[in-house]
Amino acid sequence: MRWILAGVLSASFAATALAGDKIALEPVWTLTGLAAPESAALAADGSFLYVSNINGEPDAVDGNGYIARVSTAGKTLEEKWATGLNAPKGLTLKGARLFAADITRLVEIDTKTGKMVATYDAPGAKFLNDTALAPDGRILVSDSATQRLYVLDGGAMKVLIEDPKLRAVNGMLVEPDRLVILTMQGLLIAMDWKTKALTQLADGFGDGDGIAPLGNGRYLVSEWPGQLWSLAADGTKTVLIDSRKEQKLINDFLLVGDTLYVPHLLPGAMTAYRVSTSSPN
Repeated sequence: MRWILAGVLSASFAATALAGDKIALEPVWTLTGLAAPESAALAADGSFLYVSNINGEPDAVDGNGYIARVSTAGKTLEEKWATGLNAPKGLTLKGARLFAADITRLVEIDTKTGKMVATYDAPGAKFLNDTALAPDGRILVSDSATQRLYVLDGGAMKVLIEDPKLRAVNGMLVEPDRLVILTMQGLLIAMDWKTKALTQLADGFGDGDGIAPLGNGRYLVSEWPGQLWSLAADGTKTVLIDSRKEQKLINDFLLVGDTLYVPHLLPGAMTAYRVSTSSPN
């Protein structure tokens, strides 16, 4: 998951997403020709997206993976901006550095040059997936194969927490007092920053992948085989997209203001949606 506040638009949207509102998605554009895109991050100036392309098997150490630059209008600006990765997934921007989860390592890329400047091996990791920027500035990484969260601390990858409740951990959403976590066991879990205590918030999300806030206790939640829900504060779920029959995956999406950018690992595409709310009749 990625979520970016974008000035007045996002503040207005969050304020209107009340418990009784209906969420609607309107397709704006679709970009094809990508190579198993999994995640996206917004550039510092807000004019384009970094998109991770696995370009092969999700666990293959093959050097085929790359990062593309895609405009917010849905045009490919630079197909292979950063190369030499294996199977890059979750992306997080911190200052002039882009961090990518790459199977068993975290890769640091200079956004001025697109060159890898450092790699950080995660001891014992098997399938690093999502990334996030913690309130203290450290980079978090989920490992879907080891029920662990790692953290880049002092130039080294360390285990932040390991717990059976985090089996098949995937998406992460940073909030001021807690980290909201989505697993591929269908669980939505909150981790307290201070105590690391885990609390289940909701379930039933299948192979969970992305999560973003809609304000007032509401979230967008996805499972990668092709479902996207709105989750109300009372736990009520509403299906917004179901693309499983057409095999259109919904991977690590990015919400910027009222625009939702969704990578589709299959069929190798990306869709932008306009998100709107309306009061029920």
